[in-house]
Amino acid sequence: MRYSRHIILVTMLFELFGCKDKSNDFVFDEFKSQIEKQGMKIDSVDETGMIYISQGELTLKISLDNVRRNYERDKDKTHISDLVRTLTSYSIEVPANWSEAKSDIYISLFPNDNDFKDFVHQQITEDFGKVYVHSGQDKLTWITNEDLKKWNITESELDLQANLNAERLLAVTEITLDTIENRKLGLIEVEDETLKGALLFAPSMKEKVKINFGFPFYAVSPVRDFCYIFSENDFEFFSNKVGAVVVEEFKNSGYPITTEILKFTDNGVEAVGKCPII
Repeated sequence: MRYSRHIILVTMLFELFGCKDKSNDFVFDEFKSQIEKQGMKIDSVDETGMIYISQGELTLKISLDNVRRNYERDKDKTHISDLVRTLTSYSIEVPANWSEAKSDIYISLFPNDNDFKDFVHQQITEDFGKVYVHSGQDKLTWITNEDLKKWNITESELDLQANLNAERLLAVTEITLDTIENRKLGLIEVEDETLKGALLFAPSMKEKVKINFGFPFYAVSPVRDFCYIFSENDFEFFSNKVGAVVVEEFKNSGYPITTEILKFTDNGVEAVGKCPII
């Protein structure tokens, strides 16, 4: 189970669609150079471009497609070094005891077209859902039903703990304001940018945004490190204004979620529109 979990998770995080030409591929060459400096080496590359690296008894199955997208967008080699750091520090294990793990439990948002297998997840809209993760050592490890049995907890207890941790994080997280034509646009400023979208679902987000945006409120979260918040009164304005940015982020990021416009109410979250991808 642990072996298959490792393969699934790494594949999900770095999924590849299509074969890449290695003869003129800066990202591949730089990745190869960096992992060799860490004492690792590429064992093989299959016909789809998937890279296989042995690490002890495990075989890592890796794609560079997301990193290529981000590098092409930013021309920033840290996207490559971040992946290398993740691989060299990656562990398929979460803490054995719930008491050690629970303070680092959060949710993370992913498109529904992922194969969630045995990972604990819930669908939120037609496009995306949430998975439960353990955040530690600069990585997110997805939680499985096997982990729940090991910790002797229920999915409801896992969800409660994720909400408690999100509440603590939200309490020290700033929502900054940008103004466009005298209308407020909110941005979540959190140190771990992978949790931006997840904080939207913290129970006290309602109180956090009410003073500036009222309630219900609207949000877009096209990728996991990007999020806008706006008020119900400004729905028509921003649903037209932010569309191009939402689509650009969604198409160019390695970690897309959805182009849906989300409405947060006391009854939960629903998609009330979608920025078309042209």
